[in-house]
Amino acid sequence: MPVVISQRYPLGRFHATRWNQNPFEDPHGEWPPSPWRLLRALAARWFQYSRETGDRNEAVRDELLQTLASSVPSYRLPELTWRGKALRQYVPTAVEWTDKSKAKPAVKKPQRTLVEDHFRAVAPDEPIYWLWESASLNKTQETLLRHLLDRMLYFGRAESHCRLELLDRLPDGCEPNCRLSPKQGRGCPVLVPRPDVNLDIHLLLAPTDDERMARRRIPAGTMWYYAELPRKLFIQHSPSAMTCYPSDLTSIQFAIGGRVVPTRERWVKLTERFRGRVLRRRAQQVAQRREAAYGDLTADQRENLSLIAGKDGNGHPLDSHRHAYFAVWPDENGQASRLICFRNSSFTPDEVQAILAASEQPITWESGSDGWQVRLVPLPFDTVLPSRLIGPSTSWRSVSAFVPPRARRRFRRHGRLRPGERPSRLVSKFLQKCGFPEPVSVVPSSDPVDSEWVYIHATLAERRRLRDQGMRPVRLGYHFQIEFSKPVSGPLCIGDSSHFGLGLFAAVEW
Repeated sequence: MPVVISQRYPLGRFHATRWNQNPFEDPHGEWPPSPWRLLRALAARWFQYSRETGDRNEAVRDELLQTLASSVPSYRLPELTWRGKALRQYVPTAVEWTDKSKAKPAVKKPQRTLVEDHFRAVAPDEPIYWLWESASLNKTQETLLRHLLDRMLYFGRAESHCRLELLDRLPDGCEPNCRLSPKQGRGCPVLVPRPDVNLDIHLLLAPTDDERMARRRIPAGTMWYYAELPRKLFIQHSPSAMTCYPSDLTSIQFAIGGRVVPTRERWVKLTERFRGRVLRRRAQQVAQRREAAYGDLTADQRENLSLIAGKDGNGHPLDSHRHAYFAVWPDENGQASRLICFRNSSFTPDEVQAILAASEQPITWESGSDGWQVRLVPLPFDTVLPSRLIGPSTSWRSVSAFVPPRARRRFRRHGRLRPGERPSRLVSKFLQKCGFPEPVSVVPSSDPVDSEWVYIHATLAERRRLRDQGMRPVRLGYHFQIEFSKPVSGPLCIGDSSHFGLGLFAAVEW
């Protein structure tokens, strides 16, 4: 008869670090719980049981532990678990006097060290099932195991409170979804006992009690197995949960908050990373897989993302700029204040859900700068767009630099400038192409500058090519003031990387 153990975490957390691993450097954590940890916990509880009952039958204990160590268990793991963000705190180590040789009086000052606590989030009502399919216990061993499990109030660190129970069999409908294999793959390392483990030497002694256990990377009598974790369950909200989204929603706004917000020339880095998250969320929705990415989708699936990505299912750019814009809007001091996502057609409930989900985690807008992150806080759907963004007005001024498209050639082969390719002339051409009337004048603006070097959106292949050449995706942008003969309504956003917020204009009068 197989051995089945049910394990629950009432507080919803399993706190543990793999054997001999630095918590600051452990990329895996311990998941699922290791059989070696379970054997040591049972051995520790046997000493407690022996003191409380006076039962010192070591033979039954050894038979029980040897039976569980002779085979590798399989697991039924909850589908909704994840590794939580590490908890860091300073712990005092000693209290020492400060330097007495200085002019100031010496005082006692506590010394401290930073510790990191890793945990796995587990639903309190979702048990973990351990299954030894080839193991069999007699009545005496089964009774002892029940007593030991009753005395195990935590598993791992002391804060991971748990309850364990011996079952007769797996519940109906439950099958193992995680098995351990000695072949190293993409799975998580799990410490298991060897079948020939010596209990007296390997299990019941502390690592410092015997020279044969000291200075080893893993305890003697153990080895690493690897667990292929079950695929995470993808949660698709029901249509009834999406009815709260307005059906005519054409813009979604977020407040930008952070200690260091991106400067104007780096606004594109924030918008392109946010758009990338939105595309990833939409890909997960369409493919019904948590690990899905845009590049994994079929042509038909990519068609569903065309109004966000700006490309159809075959990778051809959409015409008429019908897809979504992602733009940063400044406050009165010119600092990044809002991120606005807008387009002419209404967003679908799935798109709204993906856009909101993309804002749940902080966004690092500068590579290699820990802490240079911002949070995007969704504003109510009925929040009015900035009046200077939508106008109407006859006079418009640059908010972000206008960058001429890379395909335009400003100079002829003999070196003379093409009159129609001047930046001011290009602004007029693109405005008419987007359906706006021909402006009366387009003149450089000196508020705050007339030109500047700005980051532009670049594909992954382009960024790699530029990085290999020691370059960055930076182009020269221009600031203009546009005058129309009659008021026009915005938004006005044209030029290279316009769907990422470059070439954005604000109404001067409204």
